[in-house]
Amino acid sequence: MINRFSSRRIRLDHSFLAKRLRGARGYDRIAGFFSSSIMEVAGEELESVSGPVRLVCNSIIAPKDIETAKKAAQAAMRREWCDAQPERLPDAAKPRLQRLYDFLASGKLQVRVLPDAIFGLIHGKAGVITLADGRRTAFLGSVNESLTAWRLNYELLWEDASEDAVAWVREEFDSLWHSPFAVELADAVVQDIQRLAVRSVIPDLDDWRGQPDPAAAVIESPVYRKEVGLWEHQKHFVKIAFDAHRGAHGARFVLADQVGLGKTIQLAMAAQLMALVGDKPVLILAPKPLIWQWQGELNTLLDMPSAVWDGRGWVDENGIEYPSAGPESIRKCPRRVGIVSTGLIVAGSEIRDWLLNGRYACVILDEAHLRAAAQPGAWQGIRSGRAE
Repeated sequence: MINRFSSRRIRLDHSFLAKRLRGARGYDRIAGFFSSSIMEVAGEELESVSGPVRLVCNSIIAPKDIETAKKAAQAAMRREWCDAQPERLPDAAKPRLQRLYDFLASGKLQVRVLPDAIFGLIHGKAGVITLADGRRTAFLGSVNESLTAWRLNYELLWEDASEDAVAWVREEFDSLWHSPFAVELADAVVQDIQRLAVRSVIPDLDDWRGQPDPAAAVIESPVYRKEVGLWEHQKHFVKIAFDAHRGAHGARFVLADQVGLGKTIQLAMAAQLMALVGDKPVLILAPKPLIWQWQGELNTLLDMPSAVWDGRGWVDENGIEYPSAGPESIRKCPRRVGIVSTGLIVAGSEIRDWLLNGRYACVILDEAHLRAAAQPGAWQGIRSGRAE
């Protein structure tokens, strides 16, 4: 028997989905994409399903990532999840996220993801529900597993409980679910769902300064949401530098990691935390060819405003110029983070004297082996403690 449903005539979530999932024994779903709103659409009914709920969806992850390394696929999945900006969900979504996490962590909800390139975009949506009495029914339609689709969009859905229809949809589901390219939903996504379920926003920086937690200040920075985050050795350096900064006398560090191990982001994140916990600026001294690279990485990886001194004035991360009114303008940086060429220090310009009379939360000397060893006297003011 075939049943036809139109959202123009009746609400699909109540008239079809909730009614059939209540007390069901299992639910297999070709969903198109993974969304936390699966719990918003049918949360209570899903909780009453006695068997597993299996969801297969697709992703922009590349097949070569799956062929060569599962970790690469997991990282790509995590980036795609973060691109959806789930942290922007309202506080009202927290109970739903907690239930979703509980479902995923317990194994009640199982999710597998396929690269778009294998079967193309999974635009066809279908499902098989094993009802409470053991009978099975299959459905096809335009509706995906989102609140918008089930409640707001104009959608069509056909249900067919015949053995042939159920077998046909089940074969389609199994071919996707058991594909060698299908991978489990990334652990990082599951962990982020748990984090978002208990996430709280600290409205006042002074509240954070009372018990400064470095992770809280950086977990939603672009390096974590758009990239893969920090490696363990980077986290270690940031922590010891930040802890030392908060100690009685501060500390000086020489960071001499190999090329490609992320020294810039280590130093930048440590400086960001030091600036947040206090009220003094950060001074970054780098070779002239690298000053714009520093500004770019601060902006793209940490969402950290900064200004570069280009010799004629300051230029902020948006390209806005603040013309110089004389060497004293070096002390009027429009951002808490100022980036200056080391050449100005070595050359003994007036700029150096103005900088040496300042006090800073942190001073970073990039490529120190190229300059400090050759002309150590040029740095005496900074090294003597005038810069904190």
